[in-house]
Amino acid sequence: MSKKFRQLLLTVSSLLLTVIFLGAFQTPLKASSSQINVVTTLDFYGETAKAVLGDHGTVTSLITSPNVDPHDFEPTTKTAKTVAKADLVVYNGAGYDNWVKKLNGKKYLSAASVMKTKDGANEHLWYDPQTMAKLADRLATEFGKMQPQNKASFKQNATKYKKSLAKLTKMLDKIKQNSNNQKVAVSEPVFDYSLNKMGYQIANKHFAKATEEGSDPSYSDIKKLQDDIKNKKISFFVQNTQSDSSVIKNIVKLCHKNKIPVVKVTETLPKDKNYVSWLSSEYQAILDIQQKK
Repeated sequence: MSKKFRQLLLTVSSLLLTVIFLGAFQTPLKASSSQINVVTTLDFYGETAKAVLGDHGTVTSLITSPNVDPHDFEPTTKTAKTVAKADLVVYNGAGYDNWVKKLNGKKYLSAASVMKTKDGANEHLWYDPQTMAKLADRLATEFGKMQPQNKASFKQNATKYKKSLAKLTKMLDKIKQNSNNQKVAVSEPVFDYSLNKMGYQIANKHFAKATEEGSDPSYSDIKKLQDDIKNKKISFFVQNTQSDSSVIKNIVKLCHKNKIPVVKVTETLPKDKNYVSWLSSEYQAILDIQQKK
């Protein structure tokens, strides 16, 4: 066998190996591009993503139990692998679940960026239904970039999802008609975005901030809130039922004693509820209070 022939054979063999090698890696890429893989930190964002994505991919939510505090969630190796495989990772942001950014996802989208909310601002963005509507539109755009052939489908899905939020908007508008800029108090700023849209004024922001940060409110803050309750200066008190603060428990008792209504809310999606049924049940509690006055 001549030297030139051997060189030619080696060249052809190398080219064949290259083709086989590339082919081995191209097949999985085609499989992954046919279905969009989305991971969300919170289940209600997963609900939005599923609605927009439709049957063009899969959505996995990392936190699905109402008993898990997203602040304290500890990712496992399995969590990291799930995030690494995702085409898009959707999270809240604003300091709420930023631990997911350390897991080296390919691409991230936060509700905070959609709403232009910076770290340090109120992180409970989902209590503003506009967050979910704007997130749906943004997801439609992002999915459209990944699958241009399905762009119209994603937009239609987003529009359909936004229509499902109309119930919440109507309830907010109805509450606002009778809120009359009244003062209310809260255990912590979980429900503030909704209260602002309802037209209520939050009377104890300093107290609420301390509770959120895990410390007891100052004596003066507690005393002022107690006086507001006794003198009926607030329309109702909003309690995050997932807080186990003894201070809050005593405030709730004082509200009951002085016939100040208590609206119970949660920070995470309750079991057997979706986003709309969750918020609408809490909004209805306020409508009921208004109707009794």
